[in-house]
Amino acid sequence: MASHPPPRPRHSTFRPDVSGETNGKKNGPASPPLGAAEHSGRAKVRKASPSKPASKAKAKGASNGSNGHSEVEPIPARPSRAERSDGDARQKRIDEVCAAWAAIVQERTSADEQFAEQYEAYGNRTTDLRGLFAWDALHAAEAHLSLVNASIARHLSEDGRGDPRAILADLRWEQRKLAAVYAVNAFVAVLNQMSAQKPKWVNLEEFDPRIAVLSLAHQTLGYALDALRLEAPGDLTEHILKASQDQTVWAIEPERDPHRLNAASYAAAAFFRAIDSRELVTAEEIGSLYVTRAKTRARG
Repeated sequence: MASHPPPRPRHSTFRPDVSGETNGKKNGPASPPLGAAEHSGRAKVRKASPSKPASKAKAKGASNGSNGHSEVEPIPARPSRAERSDGDARQKRIDEVCAAWAAIVQERTSADEQFAEQYEAYGNRTTDLRGLFAWDALHAAEAHLSLVNASIARHLSEDGRGDPRAILADLRWEQRKLAAVYAVNAFVAVLNQMSAQKPKWVNLEEFDPRIAVLSLAHQTLGYALDALRLEAPGDLTEHILKASQDQTVWAIEPERDPHRLNAASYAAAAFFRAIDSRELVTAEEIGSLYVTRAKTRARG
């Protein structure tokens, strides 16, 4: 009896009911097929990964707007021309103020030291003619110190504030006037020892005992040079004699110039021109400063 092979099983047509119902019965939620969770997780990762650069771009955009940084302009590498000009002007003012204060302090310190030295020298004076010269030097040192103090005091407020540039300008103006007075007085003393008939004295021997007047004029002109911050030439006496013999000095008639102030102004101008000074080189300037100083002293 022949054997027959077993019948093949038919393919099952069963399909899972994804709606949750099977054979008319409700079951729980259908479980996802194998590997679906993994695929779903990967899909989420793929979708989330592009969102990270977007968040950075959003944060960057927020820093330009929402935080107020959009109002900040880029810092320039160097200041503008107007800023440099303002800075240069400010630096110039600072330099001028510092230089003015330094000059004022130097003038005040020098005047105080000079007065102390002359006071000590006058205390050790002799009873001869040198005592007169020491007294004259002490008086000049005291006048210079008073002039510096007065110039500073005029520009200081009650709390000690003041513009050093104004103080220094006033001090230089007062020193010029004082120098003019010293120069004119020195040549007045010399010219009073001369006459129109003998204006050509050159050597010292012809002065005889009047050498003291020339020496005092020598010292007084030294005060004028100090006030102008000029160094006295080594042949100062010779310059005094030459200036006293200038033609303009003796062109003025004595009757029109009884005190010899005009003639002395011309002699002083000739003297300052001879030593290459930039100030007090005309008789008009010297005479004007002399009169201004005299009126100031008269008002007290």
